Amino acid sequence: MTEFSIVTPIKGTKEEQKIISKTLPFYYSVGPSEVILSVDDPPEDEGVISEIKSIIENHHAQEITRILKVKVGGEGWNDQQMKARYTGFLKAEYDRILQVDVDLIINKNVLKAVELVGKNNVGLASCSRLPLPKNFLNFYRLFARIAMHYLRESRFAGLYAVWKPFWLEVEPKEVAKKYTKIKAKVRDGKPVTIADFYAPGDDTHLNDLMAKKYRCVYLKDIGGLVLADEWENRPFIQYCKGVYFASLGRRMLPTLAKTIIRAHPYYFCGYLHGRGVKGDSQFSFSWHHKAEGGANA
Repeated sequence: MTEFSIVTPIKGTKEEQKIISKTLPFYYSVGPSEVILSVDDPPEDEGVISEIKSIIENHHAQEITRILKVKVGGEGWNDQQMKARYTGFLKAEYDRILQVDVDLIINKNVLKAVELVGKNNVGLASCSRLPLPKNFLNFYRLFARIAMHYLRESRFAGLYAVWKPFWLEVEPKEVAKKYTKIKAKVRDGKPVTIADFYAPGDDTHLNDLMAKKYRCVYLKDIGGLVLADEWENRPFIQYCKGVYFASLGRRMLPTLAKTIIRAHPYYFCGYLHGRGVKGDSQFSFSWHHKAEGGANA
């Protein structure tokens, strides 16, 4: 049996405390050699640690589970989730690492990705994932996503396995520390350029780095169900993507079609704002922070 580690960054929010009781048991169902939970220290809600320990005990998984406390802030890191994920990868005992978000119910299809990495120059392999709909709009988005899933080539989906030796090479700590989400820049009043509007998560950041030197394989197999609202559905992310793709010269009709198919109205708003924007442009925002919810926001 292939030995591998599962790594999960955890902010420790109230929502994660509710979700993890549903998701963590499925980690153990796929037979990992090790489960590393990289938890913010301090967590946003202290009850998360107690919940995690209770689940571990109920599944008699004390020997294969480690809780890493990752200090919030300091040490030159721009993004806490990147710090938590990086720390977990670094501490992983096995070269095959499966990264699982805390809001994912995974199944044994993820083992296909685990088996691929480290062979034939494959540095990263990802499985597809689908959101669990909570309302009519999300049901529509799920239908559209399934249709697109089978009509086009699969793309990176954020549920992925990496080969640790390649990861250490392509994402050195000094590079990881500089990674910053656009929302953090906006919140802190820092200059924002057009490149920031692509708004990649830290997982996409790693995928882009890995693809420069090693093979990245994207599987159509559904490896997990997402319990929290998908990141790309959030208005701010829709808007940022619209601005970015407008700057690349994407035509209006395909953009409008994508807006309708995915039910992402803020994507089109961003597109309209971004038309004619130059690559070296800088932007300023007046933004009042309001939590948008969702795990690992």
